[in-house]
Amino acid sequence: MSPAGAVTSIFDLDGVLTREDTMASLVGARLAARPHRLVAAIAPFLLAQAAPLDGALRPAMNRATVALALRGMTRSEYERLAVAKGHDMAGRTTVVQQAVARCRTARLRGPTVVATASEATLARAFLDGVGLRDIPLAASRLEYTRRGPRLAAHTIGEAKLAAVRAMGFIPEDAIFYTDSASDIPLARVARRTVTVNAARRSLTKLEAIARDITHERWR
Repeated sequence: MSPAGAVTSIFDLDGVLTREDTMASLVGARLAARPHRLVAAIAPFLLAQAAPLDGALRPAMNRATVALALRGMTRSEYERLAVAKGHDMAGRTTVVQQAVARCRTARLRGPTVVATASEATLARAFLDGVGLRDIPLAASRLEYTRRGPRLAAHTIGEAKLAAVRAMGFIPEDAIFYTDSASDIPLARVARRTVTVNAARRSLTKLEAIARDITHERWR
């Protein structure tokens, strides 16, 4: 259990702290500069968009697209790109300022973590850029192969729940902020789920499984 009086908070990143999909933004920019890879990425992209948010196909197609976009990059090349992209997105109007403020306040009230399927270097650069330097982060991680980076630990669905637990946070005591049905495993166990700017199809699925749920529209 958390210390008496403390409130544990878990924040999704994409769709909550920013209206952008941070990893998709990085991957899209990389593919746009390499038209031959962009063509090859069309099929997995379309499959991912058509797949259920809480299924296995969408993450698999996203992993394939990431590997295609980052092919040939070294660790240092990727990290420079990710830091620059994260800082750039932190300065955009797509940042949800109410969510950033709520995250800062939550940190003062108890254990707080940002849990995201986005990659760790990119997500950390974004959080640093919006003034959330002291917030712990559970995020996806790359491994670097001879062909380039690929997602090795993809913190989505059950893997996100496991990552939060591994960091010592207790989801059953937590208020969980999310916009997506891909977070059903966390929403199912959280003490309370708060949806932030969520689409109807995600709201319907989250309402069906959450222990306690409220809905917010933030700017």
